[in-house]
This record gives sequence, structure tokens and C-alpha cells, in this order.
Amino acid sequence: MYTVSTSNHRYHHGNLRQALVDAALALMVETGGTDFSLREAARRVGVTVNASYRHFRNKDALMVAIAAEGFRRFGRALMEGALEADDPQGRLLGSGRAYVRFARANPSLFRLMFSSFNVGRQEEELTLAGNQAFDVLKSGLATFLDKPADSPDVAVAALRAWSLAHGLSYLILDGQLAHLPLDEDTLIERVISNHAG
Repeated sequence: MYTVSTSNHRYHHGNLRQALVDAALALMVETGGTDFSLREAARRVGVTVNASYRHFRNKDALMVAIAAEGFRRFGRALMEGALEADDPQGRLLGSGRAYVRFARANPSLFRLMFSSFNVGRQEEELTLAGNQAFDVLKSGLATFLDKPADSPDVAVAALRAWSLAHGLSYLILDGQLAHLPLDEDTLIERVISNHAG
């Protein structure tokens, strides 16, 4: 584990790469987006920008690592949501609720993960993390439909469920549903529950 002294801001030991990712994630929360530099992340950790270049050649490379970390956290959130129930439909609903909750709790990270920034990228870390998150959804649907995870029916059902949860997430994040006479939690529950399976 890394440590940063609050008195002299010096990075002491450990995983500098992860420390930079964590610092950048904190900056995303503070700025509400990605409008910060690699230099700022390095300064937050207490190292020079030159030290950060050992792990990230530029800010773009850091953003890839952040998006991958986001997908890992997202996948864990979907899995935890599924574990809220004992039956296949309940697990599917739990993952759907977790999807929208993750987006609400991490709006800047969520937007980065699913932005055009990631389209067509071939970085192994990002591809693996994204696929693992999607596999959680496919696994839940395969169980619910009692079909193999690689079947076309599961693929279509996964796309339908993904579109529903993703669209609902963005409508909420963009404030498009604020006029409705339901609080967000009730709205999420009703929309996700009424479209299970």
C-alpha cells in the first residue's frame, strides 16, 4: 500500500500506478469531469510528473486506466446487486438496480466509461474489464433464461437489459425525469421491475 505524507506530500512506497489512478478518480469527483492534468494527479500523490511517466505516457493513458478501474468497480457492483436475491429474476433485478445506482453515485466515471473515448480502443486492461462487467449481466440472464451464456437469445436479452438500464441511467443523470411525480428510487424500481426478462 502506498502512503502520502500530508505534511510534505511525498510519495513513500508502494503502487504508484494505483495511487495516480486513485488521485485522478478523486479529481474527477472534485471537478465533475476530466478537466485536470496528469501533472495535477502527480502533484496530488506527491510525485513529479516525470515519475508518473513511468506508468502513464500521457493523460490519455491515465484515462484508459481510470475507465478500466471503473469497469472493475461496475462489475463488482452488478455482482453485489445480484446477490441481494436468491432467485434468478431477483438477481437480475438486483443487477439492474445496481447498474443505475452506480451511474448515480459515479456520474463522471460512468460517462467516461461509456463515452466515445473508449470506442475502438484495444488496450487489454480496458477490454478485459469491460468484458468482465458485461459477463456479469450475461450470466444473470443465462440463468434466468436457462440457456447457455453464449446463445443468441442471451445476447439479445443482454442488449435489451443493458439498453434499458443504460438509458434510464442517462435520463436520470441528465435531469430528464425530474418532472415526474415519483422519487428516483421508486422510478428505478418500477422501470427495472416491469421489464425483467
